[in-house]
Amino acid sequence: MTDPRDEPAPFGPIVLLTTLSAVALAVLQYVVAERLNLKMLLLGPIALVVLEVVVHEVWWRRWWGAVPGALVGLAVYFEGREMVWEPVAYVAGWALFAVIFCLAGRVALGDPRGRRAGPAGSGLDPAE
Repeated sequence: MTDPRDEPAPFGPIVLLTTLSAVALAVLQYVVAERLNLKMLLLGPIALVVLEVVVHEVWWRRWWGAVPGALVGLAVYFEGREMVWEPVAYVAGWALFAVIFCLAGRVALGDPRGRRAGPAGSGLDPAE
Protein backbone atom coordinates (compact mmCIF):
# COMPACT_ATOMS: atom_id res chain seq x y z
CA MET A 1 0.00 0.00 0.00
CA THR A 2 1.31 3.42 -0.92
CA ASP A 3 1.38 6.44 1.34
CA PRO A 4 -1.56 8.68 0.29
CA ARG A 5 0.61 11.76 0.82
CA ASP A 6 2.80 10.55 -2.03
CA GLU A 7 -0.02 10.74 -4.57
CA PRO A 8 0.16 13.58 -7.08
CA ALA A 9 -2.56 16.24 -7.17
CA PRO A 10 -5.50 15.17 -9.34
CA PHE A 11 -5.03 16.81 -12.74
CA GLY A 12 -8.62 17.36 -13.88
CA PRO A 13 -10.14 18.79 -10.69
CA ILE A 14 -7.19 21.08 -9.91
CA VAL A 15 -6.91 22.52 -13.43
CA LEU A 16 -10.69 22.89 -13.79
CA LEU A 17 -11.25 24.50 -10.39
CA THR A 18 -8.27 26.83 -10.72
CA THR A 19 -9.31 27.94 -14.20
CA LEU A 20 -12.98 28.39 -13.25
CA SER A 21 -12.06 30.39 -10.15
CA ALA A 22 -9.78 32.58 -12.28
CA VAL A 23 -12.65 33.15 -14.74
CA ALA A 24 -15.05 34.02 -11.89
CA LEU A 25 -12.59 36.46 -10.33
CA ALA A 26 -11.77 38.07 -13.68
CA VAL A 27 -15.48 38.62 -14.32
CA LEU A 28 -15.99 39.98 -10.80
CA GLN A 29 -13.03 42.34 -11.21
CA TYR A 30 -14.37 43.52 -14.57
CA VAL A 31 -17.92 44.09 -13.28
CA VAL A 32 -17.19 45.86 -9.98
CA ALA A 33 -13.70 47.26 -10.59
CA GLU A 34 -14.89 50.86 -10.39
CA ARG A 35 -16.65 50.44 -7.05
CA LEU A 36 -14.30 48.16 -5.14
CA ASN A 37 -10.57 47.57 -5.00
CA LEU A 38 -10.28 43.84 -5.60
CA LYS A 39 -6.62 43.58 -6.63
CA MET A 40 -5.70 41.20 -3.77
CA LEU A 41 -8.67 39.01 -4.65
CA LEU A 42 -6.98 38.26 -7.97
CA LEU A 43 -4.58 35.96 -6.09
CA GLY A 44 -7.58 33.75 -5.25
CA PRO A 45 -6.91 30.67 -7.42
CA ILE A 46 -3.78 29.87 -5.41
CA ALA A 47 -6.11 29.16 -2.48
CA LEU A 48 -7.41 26.08 -4.32
CA VAL A 49 -3.92 24.67 -4.73
CA VAL A 50 -3.08 25.38 -1.07
CA LEU A 51 -6.36 23.71 -0.08
CA GLU A 52 -5.42 20.63 -2.11
CA VAL A 53 -2.01 20.44 -0.45
CA VAL A 54 -3.43 20.88 3.06
CA VAL A 55 -6.56 18.73 2.82
CA HIS A 56 -4.99 15.83 0.99
CA GLU A 57 -1.60 16.20 2.68
CA VAL A 58 0.28 16.21 -0.60
CA TRP A 59 3.90 15.60 0.28
CA TRP A 60 6.49 18.32 -0.35
CA ARG A 61 8.10 16.07 -2.96
CA ARG A 62 4.90 16.45 -4.99
CA TRP A 63 4.11 20.14 -4.68
CA TRP A 64 7.49 21.42 -5.84
CA GLY A 65 5.79 22.05 -9.21
CA ALA A 66 4.20 25.20 -7.78
CA VAL A 67 7.49 27.07 -8.29
CA PRO A 68 7.91 26.55 -12.05
CA GLY A 69 4.14 26.81 -12.46
CA ALA A 70 4.13 30.21 -10.76
CA LEU A 71 7.05 31.46 -12.86
CA VAL A 72 5.47 30.40 -16.14
CA GLY A 73 2.02 31.63 -15.08
CA LEU A 74 3.39 35.04 -14.14
CA ALA A 75 5.33 35.28 -17.39
CA VAL A 76 2.21 34.44 -19.39
CA TYR A 77 0.19 37.00 -17.46
CA PHE A 78 2.66 39.87 -17.68
CA GLU A 79 3.59 39.26 -21.31
CA GLY A 80 0.07 38.30 -22.34
CA ARG A 81 -1.68 41.34 -20.95
CA GLU A 82 0.25 43.47 -23.43
CA MET A 83 -0.88 41.30 -26.36
CA VAL A 84 -4.43 40.31 -25.40
CA TRP A 85 -7.14 41.57 -23.10
CA GLU A 86 -5.85 41.50 -19.50
CA PRO A 87 -8.55 39.14 -18.10
CA VAL A 88 -7.69 36.60 -20.81
CA ALA A 89 -4.01 36.74 -19.86
CA TYR A 90 -4.99 36.38 -16.17
CA VAL A 91 -7.04 33.23 -16.80
CA ALA A 92 -4.40 31.77 -19.13
CA GLY A 93 -1.66 32.37 -16.55
CA TRP A 94 -3.61 30.61 -13.79
CA ALA A 95 -4.60 27.73 -16.06
CA LEU A 96 -0.99 27.19 -17.09
CA PHE A 97 0.10 27.38 -13.45
CA ALA A 98 -2.35 24.59 -12.56
CA VAL A 99 -1.29 22.40 -15.49
CA ILE A 100 2.42 22.71 -14.68
CA PHE A 101 1.78 22.18 -10.96
CA CYS A 102 -0.12 18.95 -11.62
CA LEU A 103 2.24 17.60 -14.26
CA ALA A 104 5.37 18.36 -12.24
CA GLY A 105 3.84 16.60 -9.25
CA ARG A 106 3.85 13.34 -11.22
CA VAL A 107 7.61 13.14 -10.61
CA ALA A 108 8.68 12.96 -6.98
CA LEU A 109 11.45 15.46 -6.33
CA GLY A 110 14.28 13.92 -4.36
CA ASP A 111 13.28 10.31 -5.07
CA PRO A 112 16.57 8.48 -5.71
CA ARG A 113 14.94 6.06 -8.11
CA GLY A 114 12.93 8.72 -9.95
CA ARG A 115 9.67 6.95 -9.17
CA ARG A 116 6.54 8.45 -10.62
CA ALA A 117 3.10 8.03 -9.13
CA GLY A 118 0.07 7.23 -11.18
CA PRO A 119 -3.27 5.48 -11.00
CA ALA A 120 -3.36 1.77 -10.27
CA GLY A 121 -2.65 -0.29 -13.37
CA SER A 122 -0.92 2.57 -15.18
CA GLY A 123 2.53 1.07 -14.83
CA LEU A 124 3.73 4.24 -13.09
CA ASP A 125 3.44 2.86 -9.57
CA PRO A 126 6.71 1.17 -8.53
CA ALA A 127 4.79 -1.27 -6.30
CA GLU A 128 3.15 -2.84 -9.37
